[in-house]
Amino acid sequence: MTAEETSPIDAPEQADPILDADLFLYILPGTLTPADRRALAPLAPDRTLVILNKADAIGHRWSDAAQAADRHTETLGLLTLPAVASLAARTRAGTFTEADLKTLRRHHGSTDPAFTLTPDIFADPVIAEDDSARRSLLDRWDLYGVSCALAALRRAPDLAPQPLLQILHSASGMDPIYRALHERYEQAVAAIARESDAGAL
Repeated sequence: MTAEETSPIDAPEQADPILDADLFLYILPGTLTPADRRALAPLAPDRTLVILNKADAIGHRWSDAAQAADRHTETLGLLTLPAVASLAARTRAGTFTEADLKTLRRHHGSTDPAFTLTPDIFADPVIAEDDSARRSLLDRWDLYGVSCALAALRRAPDLAPQPLLQILHSASGMDPIYRALHERYEQAVAAIARESDAGAL
């Protein structure tokens, strides 16, 4: 199995890419545009998966992003799943350091929703003297990852680095995507095998 990233859809002065693969993973970075609808219309549901990326920027809760994905599924006739790809990449590339955990545990008791409203508020020196540590935390895990980690530590303050990393991976939304992509891969392999058998007759 090989993967190829196409050029963007509806890019200025560029023709739309030809979509002729066995599987399509279509990344939707926000609002569904007419160009997205045009590109997705001819794609087969059993060979296509739409990812509603940057789900952390949709509404105030994960359920808001999930509902938006469900609406796109109904509108497009293609399974659409929410994801936070930036967090998924961070959970694959790193782990929580002692310094990360120390900073998170220092602030996990804060229940003010505004604390993680924006990066500037979270790293504000007025809050505490560890503003450089909080900025470092944002650089490593982004605001959504920090918010998820703080929420997890409020419920279980003694969480070790690996379980905390697994919670953040789950919060990225990637596991349902992996499962759905694997199902479509298996279907594509079976279809290719059937076509090969028919061609050999």
